[in-house]
Amino acid sequence: MRASTLRCLPLIIAAGTLPLVAQTTGSVQGRVLDPKGAPLAGARVALTGANLQGTRLISTDGEGAFRLSLLPPGPCVVTVTRDGFNTYKSAVQVGLDRTSTVEVKLTAIAQAVVEVVDQSTSVDTKATTQGANFSNESFEKLPVSRDFANIALLAPGVTKDDAGFKVYGASGAENNYVIDGINTTGVEFGTQGKKVPMEFIQEFQVKTGGYEAEYGKALGGVINVITKSGGNEFSGDVFAYSEGEFFKSGNRHVNDTNLQEKPLLTEDKTFELGFDVGGFLVKDKVWFFVAYDRRRNNQVNQIRVGTSAGLKAPTDSSRELFAGKLTWKMAEGHTLIGSFLGDPEKITGAVKSPQGDVPTWDGEHKVGGTDLSLRYEATGANWFGHFQVSRHNETNSILPGAGGASAIQVTDNATGENRYGFGRFDEKTFSRDTLQGSFAYILGGHELKAGFEFQTDKADIRRGFTGGQQVTILGTSGPNTVYSHYWWTTPDAVLGPPYDSGASFNAPSINFTSTPKHESQAYFLQDKWAVNPNWTLNLGVRLDLTDIVDPNGVKVASFKNQWAPRLGLVWDFKGSGTDKVYASASRYYEQVPLDLVIRSFSMERNPTTYNFSATAYTPNSAAETAYWNILLVDDPTASRPEANIYGYTEPVDPDIKGSYSDEFILGVETTVASKYVLGAKFIRRYLGRAIEDALDPNSPNDDYNIINPGQSHPLGITLPDATRDYRGVELTAQRKFADHYTWQASYLWSKLDGNYEGAFQGIGGADGTGQLDPNINAAYDLPEFIPNSWGRLSGDRRHQVKANGYYEWDFGLSLGASFQYMSGTPISRLGYHTGYGRYELFLTPRGTDGETPATTQLDLNLAYSLKITKKMQVRFNLDITNALNSQTATVIDQRFNTLEGGPQRAGYQQPFAFQAPRSVRIGARFSF
Repeated sequence: MRASTLRCLPLIIAAGTLPLVAQTTGSVQGRVLDPKGAPLAGARVALTGANLQGTRLISTDGEGAFRLSLLPPGPCVVTVTRDGFNTYKSAVQVGLDRTSTVEVKLTAIAQAVVEVVDQSTSVDTKATTQGANFSNESFEKLPVSRDFANIALLAPGVTKDDAGFKVYGASGAENNYVIDGINTTGVEFGTQGKKVPMEFIQEFQVKTGGYEAEYGKALGGVINVITKSGGNEFSGDVFAYSEGEFFKSGNRHVNDTNLQEKPLLTEDKTFELGFDVGGFLVKDKVWFFVAYDRRRNNQVNQIRVGTSAGLKAPTDSSRELFAGKLTWKMAEGHTLIGSFLGDPEKITGAVKSPQGDVPTWDGEHKVGGTDLSLRYEATGANWFGHFQVSRHNETNSILPGAGGASAIQVTDNATGENRYGFGRFDEKTFSRDTLQGSFAYILGGHELKAGFEFQTDKADIRRGFTGGQQVTILGTSGPNTVYSHYWWTTPDAVLGPPYDSGASFNAPSINFTSTPKHESQAYFLQDKWAVNPNWTLNLGVRLDLTDIVDPNGVKVASFKNQWAPRLGLVWDFKGSGTDKVYASASRYYEQVPLDLVIRSFSMERNPTTYNFSATAYTPNSAAETAYWNILLVDDPTASRPEANIYGYTEPVDPDIKGSYSDEFILGVETTVASKYVLGAKFIRRYLGRAIEDALDPNSPNDDYNIINPGQSHPLGITLPDATRDYRGVELTAQRKFADHYTWQASYLWSKLDGNYEGAFQGIGGADGTGQLDPNINAAYDLPEFIPNSWGRLSGDRRHQVKANGYYEWDFGLSLGASFQYMSGTPISRLGYHTGYGRYELFLTPRGTDGETPATTQLDLNLAYSLKITKKMQVRFNLDITNALNSQTATVIDQRFNTLEGGPQRAGYQQPFAFQAPRSVRIGARFSF
């Protein structure tokens, strides 16, 4: 796009997708053997744990096997009894959406042996899912930020871009974020839509590939979080953290050429204070858990350009994170869970980049909201069902302060300085209502599961400009100053003949409003089939349906028949639950964010006119000509800009289909010396189809059509398919926690080629063609954007090394570390497009103008726990981010010229973003 930029009972026995029903449980399986290794039938297996209300019981079958499913994640104890043998106990960690395996060998009573050791394996021989799980006991010993989603960066294959987390080539706006089964993904753009107190998390899981049919609505990864639920003992914490005031290193690059005009950060400090507490209201019957975290951040930037140079611009934010959960065991096998999550934040002061007078950046930015959920679970001996209703809320509003609320903002094109008014403001609220359910049934070797979800996403948008318009000083022509004017206008506005200043012009300035919605459904069916003790076949299929409804209630697009098959095969080649060879083939469909319907189907009309007035916006042909002369003085052959660029309801290909990607994984994992797991895999993920908009050059109104590039043919031009092809080979090694320490390491070689970045177009960073407009980015807007556009995509990193782990001493000290090395990303030669006013042209084949430098980073966590009583302790934390103070360039300027065909810019291939300097966070937590 232009860059201005229960009734059906059979279905209800069904479990969700992610977000349908993101998995909230795990499983434990194993075999019970006699001293000679023969299977023991009829042994009694009992599972207990802090997160279990009561005890789960089962008896072994004729093969000595047992399986306990649908368990809340967390540490548990397996107790095995059998007449004639000693009682056996083993600690086991139930992982979120994982199967832990325990092999039990009983001893004769005469030997009087009782074991209490962790005998569970680290290899899930029932699944092909890729990713990583982190319990709260583990991630609190590793150096991670206080944003829970950043835990995902510890996993192989996960990197970061300006929109979020890149997973195996997919952009940061193509993931799904689920907390306690609530789909908290951002409604407008598909980015992270919720923050949650770290102290509230029981287990964090990131799925990077190979996931079953119950998970969907993501072309990248899935972040799945389970929160704490209280228990039969009271426990809690009081904590405080401070960052930025101690030992922070300075930025060595503030005076680099490309940064001299940017605001200078002179102060950045954060303080957090909070608590959490959990326990019971009725033992084994009603549990509760609540958490609260208040975070204050203070920043000061100094303006370095224009008449406001030297002015300090403070930004103060206050964030309230809160969460609560109430778990009621209504009867044996019946549980009701109510939960809420809140993350409202208010930011005042410089809510825009300060590049001028105080009124142009001083305002208020509100983000976040409160999510609510009610979940019913029913459990039988071999089945599990649940229903959940939830609401996700978001606010994202940037409003002017009193000083700039009524004045027009004027920007000087020559210096980038803003004057007078605040300019653009946005008042946006979003909601997502979801009804979902699941039913799982274990029948012999089959673990059958079905699911459904009904979801409605809504937006309420109001945006405009203070003073009614945005004005830019373009330059001078003789005695006159040339201005451009940009604003929102009515659907029936008359702009008049091109470049005409006559009476036919009638385009009043308005505040743009829009209230569109998406209505979605999803269904899935899957079977985890243990063909025999060594082979597991995962079969599944899901169907996603989405209707896009404009503010007038008209269905403008419908994505149907989005069938996504999933196939996985696992071979436990030793039969001990410790090793596997696996393969999976999967199709994933995108959940289209609301940005598409807001901008393309809400009559968003934005005229741009040129004249000699600083306030009036009626077009003037003389000023238009004068602007061309100013712009083209150094290059008379350059194309002329459009005089009026305005929007409307964009036509849609009637045969349009949903965006999807296909994935194939082949891998192996093996356990060595009982503590080490080595793995290797090949992954291929490629885009099968995309949704985008493109100009129809034969349209008299310059229509931009919503199409499938390369597969739709309503336009007068032929477009290439949207291509994004990822291939990677990954080697992993991990050591199970034993003898005080654990670690994991990975090496990833990968290659990412194509002509389409995805929902977030990140090439060149924010100062290149960086654009977050999912499905309406500028990639296909004009025919001239196509040549040279195929090549290495911006997320192509050939080599990545990651390692993290921690060591605990008996006297209470722990040391955690996280290291990563990443090779650079490709550089392209981007040309300026006069009509768009952006760098959208590939002057040479994409990604062939070099590579950004490789980066390394080491983060450390040092903690000491001082026991006061058996249940009370104080834990002191020291987190050092970028301990080596590496400040390597991370973004290189790829803007080659300032005019089409013009000479090379002086700043081309100069860095304008670097690794953040070393910073230190200190913290203390009192636990009881």
